[in-house]
Amino acid sequence: MPYEGQQASKRGHIDIVKNEDVKRFLSDCKYLTQPGDKVAEGIAALYQSAPNCEDLPRLVVASDSSAYSEPIDKKFPSTQIGYVKTSFMAFDMGDYNGLVEPGSPFVDPYAAASLHNKARAVAFTLPGSNVRYKGMRVQDGFRRAVYEQLSDERTQIPKGGFSVKDMLYHLEQGHISIEKCPSCGAPGPHLFSKGKDESKCSGCEAAVYVTDSLRIHEQISDQGDNSAAITRFMNAIEHLQLATLLKAMSDNNLSTVSATAIIVDGPLALFGQPARYHASIQAFYNGLFARCADADLPPPVIMGLQKDGMVMDHARSLSPYLENGSFCAISDKYRAEYINGIAPLTDNFGHETYYGQDFIYKTNSGRIFDICLAYPFANKQNRKQFAEQKADSKHYEPWLARAFALVRHLEFDLYENSIVPVALAHRHASISLSPGGTLLDVLTKKHLS
Repeated sequence: MPYEGQQASKRGHIDIVKNEDVKRFLSDCKYLTQPGDKVAEGIAALYQSAPNCEDLPRLVVASDSSAYSEPIDKKFPSTQIGYVKTSFMAFDMGDYNGLVEPGSPFVDPYAAASLHNKARAVAFTLPGSNVRYKGMRVQDGFRRAVYEQLSDERTQIPKGGFSVKDMLYHLEQGHISIEKCPSCGAPGPHLFSKGKDESKCSGCEAAVYVTDSLRIHEQISDQGDNSAAITRFMNAIEHLQLATLLKAMSDNNLSTVSATAIIVDGPLALFGQPARYHASIQAFYNGLFARCADADLPPPVIMGLQKDGMVMDHARSLSPYLENGSFCAISDKYRAEYINGIAPLTDNFGHETYYGQDFIYKTNSGRIFDICLAYPFANKQNRKQFAEQKADSKHYEPWLARAFALVRHLEFDLYENSIVPVALAHRHASISLSPGGTLLDVLTKKHLS
C-alpha cells in the first residue's frame, strides 16, 4: 500500500511482463467466450415458445434494498456505521393501467406521482467495527441492534402486528434453537419460543437473542471492514420482510394473496450465514400455494429478476439467436455446459441457498430477462431427483404464463431489460454516494458520541 500522496512507479509492471512463471500460468488458463454461430444455434434450439395469457395479477409488490457503510473518520478507516434501506413498491394494476388516458400518448403526471407515493421504505442502522453499541463489545452490540430492529414496529405489517422477528418463529414452526453461545462459544442449547426471545449464557452471562439464529454477527470483527455483514443483513431482511408481508396478507384475505405478484430485485435466495432460512421460506410459500389450491384459487406469482451475473451475461450473448417470445428453464446440466463451463460442483445447484428456479425469457419486443420463480416444491429431500424436477417447466404451469405476461406488460425502455415496479422500488431504496452518502457521513459524525 502506498503512503498518502505517493504515486506508483511507471516501471512497476515490467517485472510481471517479463516473468516466465506468469506467462506459463496464463497459457494454462482458459476462459469463457461467446459461443460461435453453430454452438449458439444449438443452444437456441433448446428454447420453446413462451405460454401466453391475459390474466394479469391485480396487485404488484416489488422490493429492492441498498446498503451504505463508510469509515466515520479517515484517520480511523476501520470505524464504521452501517445503513440499510429496504423499499417496497405496491400498486393496483388498474392504477398502473390508468397512467395513460385512452386516446392520449402521454402519462398523467398526477397519476404517476400518486403511484410513486405508494412506496414504503424502512431504514436500519447497524454498528460496525470499532463501534460499541450500548457499551457492549462490538459483536455483542451488533447482535443487540439486529434483535431490536427486527422486533421494532418498523418491520411490523400492519403496525402493531406481526414483525420479522415473529416471522422467524413462524418459519421454524414456533421453536428456534441455537446450539452455542454466540459471544463465548459455550455449548447450549438456547431454546426460544414466542414470548421468550432472550436467553442467558451460563458461561459468560451474555444475552443470547432469537435473531442470533441468522448468524450475521459471525462476520463482525472488532477491527477491519464489516461491510460484508451489512450486505448479508440487507439480503436477509429483504426476503424476510416480503415473507412477513405475505403472512399478514394471507391471514387477512387469501383471495388478495392469490391475485398478487411479488417481485424481488435479485434471485430468490439467501446467501451466507442466514441461508438456513431459505428452506423455511420455500416451505412457507408452498404452504401458501397449497392453501390457494384448496380454496380453488390460483397461487400468487413470486419471482426474482436478476439484472447481472453469469446467467444474464450468457443470455445477452445468446439473445441474437433466440426467437422473440421464447424461454428456457436453466437446468444444472445447461448451467454447467453453457454458463459455468465446468462440471456441476454439487448434485443440485443452489441446494443450500436458492428457493427459486431460473428461466431465461426473451419477450415479444426482444428484451431479455432472467426470471427466478419460486419452487413449486415444499422441500429438497432428494438432491439428484430435485435437480431434475426443479427445471421441468411443466411443474410451473400455474405461474409461467402469468409471470411472462406480467414482465411483458411492465417492461420499459428507460433502463436495459427493466420493468417499472423494480425500477421504482430501486429509486426509493438506493443510497447515492453523493449527496446521500455524504449526508449520512455528516449525520453519523454529528450524533455518534
